[in-house]
Amino acid sequence: MTEVFVNPECPFSLKSLDLLAQLKKHSNKRDFYLKNQEAYKSYIEQPLEQLYQFTIAQISGEIRKLLNTNAVLKYNFHIPYFEYRLFLKQIDSENNKAHFIIQITQEAFYFGLYIPETSNDRQKFIKNIQTNKIIKEILLQNIRLSDKYSLFTEPSQSINTINRLAEWLKIVARQNSATKKIIVYRAIRLENILTFDYQQLTNEIKQVLEEIFPLFLVATCDEPITAIKKYLHQTNIEYGKIYCRRGLSKYQEGKYQDAIKQFDFALEEAPNLADAYRYRGKVKAELGYTDEAISDYDYLLLIQPKNYEIYDERGQIYCKLENYDKAIGDYNQSLHVNPNFALAYYHRGLTYLKINNQQKAFEDLCRATELFDKEKDVDNYEEAQRILKTIYPDYSEPLFTEINQNIRSKGLRISESILRRYHLALKTRKFVILSGTSGTGKTWLTKAYTEVVAAEYLLVPVAPNWTTNEDLLGYFNPMDKEYHYTAFSHFLEKAAQEYEQAQTEKRTPRPYHLILDEMNLARVEYYFAKFLSAMEVRMREGLAQIELASEKQVLLPPNLYFIGTVNVDETTHNFADKVYDRAQMIEMEVCRNDLFEHLGEVEYREILMEVWDNLHLVTPFAFRVLDEINNYVNEAKVLNISWEEALDEQLLQKILPKLKGADDRVGEALKAFVDIAENKFHLSHAKASKMLKTFEQHGFTSYF
Repeated sequence: MTEVFVNPECPFSLKSLDLLAQLKKHSNKRDFYLKNQEAYKSYIEQPLEQLYQFTIAQISGEIRKLLNTNAVLKYNFHIPYFEYRLFLKQIDSENNKAHFIIQITQEAFYFGLYIPETSNDRQKFIKNIQTNKIIKEILLQNIRLSDKYSLFTEPSQSINTINRLAEWLKIVARQNSATKKIIVYRAIRLENILTFDYQQLTNEIKQVLEEIFPLFLVATCDEPITAIKKYLHQTNIEYGKIYCRRGLSKYQEGKYQDAIKQFDFALEEAPNLADAYRYRGKVKAELGYTDEAISDYDYLLLIQPKNYEIYDERGQIYCKLENYDKAIGDYNQSLHVNPNFALAYYHRGLTYLKINNQQKAFEDLCRATELFDKEKDVDNYEEAQRILKTIYPDYSEPLFTEINQNIRSKGLRISESILRRYHLALKTRKFVILSGTSGTGKTWLTKAYTEVVAAEYLLVPVAPNWTTNEDLLGYFNPMDKEYHYTAFSHFLEKAAQEYEQAQTEKRTPRPYHLILDEMNLARVEYYFAKFLSAMEVRMREGLAQIELASEKQVLLPPNLYFIGTVNVDETTHNFADKVYDRAQMIEMEVCRNDLFEHLGEVEYREILMEVWDNLHLVTPFAFRVLDEINNYVNEAKVLNISWEEALDEQLLQKILPKLKGADDRVGEALKAFVDIAENKFHLSHAKASKMLKTFEQHGFTSYF
């Protein structure tokens, strides 16, 4: 057995587990038990008896009144197990009756409710659940079963985790006379049980018996409603409601902390009072205690799984936390319960706006306005209409002076002439290729520009193995008769839909910018062939069609722009003339002054610029490398490492690997670097010296 922690106060021990394991595997279990009876008494039976007595002494007095607590330890050598059974008092026979078990086996420690398959109690339990809605309502209001419980019926069926008790009762109520035994229990694996002490185990058993005791009453009492209400102390529930009303009053007065105290008192008296959880969750959400608020709503949905308003309210909390997937999941669940709940459409629409899904936001908000109008909810109707107008407004492009100013405010260091050329190239051709040293800000420019002009944006990284149009566009699968989209083809359809809708609404369509990142990693004339031809048609006629598959086409509208970013090195492909003919090519050069200003007032600015001056013609680097070096040095300072040592490591790790080849300029650059690093940067100086020696001997060098 794997070594485990054993609590010195645990009633059981490793010896207990070993004895149970031996009994399990022995062929003649009874003889083996009798031979080792003293050991079993000491390590299993006596600890179990003491645990049982502790539990009986601490459980609710109402339970002790109804159960026969003078149980004796029972054995079963076939399975094997040792257990106590607690039956109802004053019954003629204990055979085939509902009872509680406290049982230990070789696998686990079990405790819970057991209703045998041939018992009248099983029939009574099922009949009460089937025919008496009040019983079911009381159970759901007052019992909360966590995922620690196992709910068992035969034949077994899956149980929804949203409200396990409600789902389990539904399954049990559906069963016919072939229904097998019914069990609700908690199990603790033996390896884990060794970490508990006596009191902890007692508390676990006590909690289970007290929580599920109403289920036992449904199976055993002739008047279960009266018995359950008596057990639950309805007076306490009334006190809970009083505290809840006080809390609601404090909440309406804006006294949130006082309100929480009142709701806490309410739940102490009535632990499953739905309104107390709901309003406490509201207050905590408004105070910013979001995790606690969600916990309250989680418990509330166990009590009221069909309350569509609660799903909507919890969804709003998730939205504030920017957990949009969970928020949308809650709104979906709310609308599943009530398909005409206007607020869920409204809030889901707002959430779709946050994740830039304008189409779904538009659909949801349109539906919300229809329902608000039917409900005469003027305020929400007007607000939804106002938001709708912002989703698909008549598009208006900013002036170039505004574009230039806004992009510079984002920190992008780019000359006005380059930006102006990019701006005019998009207007002229709608297919622009940005080239330049890695890290010059090509992709950053495309993103910043779309944000300023309020365009839709999609970045598609090109893969080196793309050889056909299908790699980019997707394909039609003849097996499942479905078209398998890519993010690229979805974006094409969205751009076309926006254009067509704008035409219908007689407005200017919003622009869509599609970025092919490192587009020359694969041959453009292969994977982009359809577009190269269609672009010529669009230039002449304003529109063109792209065939995605047989009988499936998508419009290539004038509001769709293509931008490619390229780095030119030995890993990339050159462009064919037909690509140059159809694109505007802009090279983004690195300005020394921009790099100097970008570094800011750091101690090593002059040194790093000296390195750049001597190396950039053969191993260019730009803003991205500078940012990474800067971040590395700052993190090193946290560890009390000097900037000199950190910069030495970065020159070794980020700059020298770029120096390679047989060009004479490589040798000159290495000589200059060796001079700069001498007596300052030991690691990079040693590496550069070795690379220079290789170059001088062989006329070629590389980092490796």
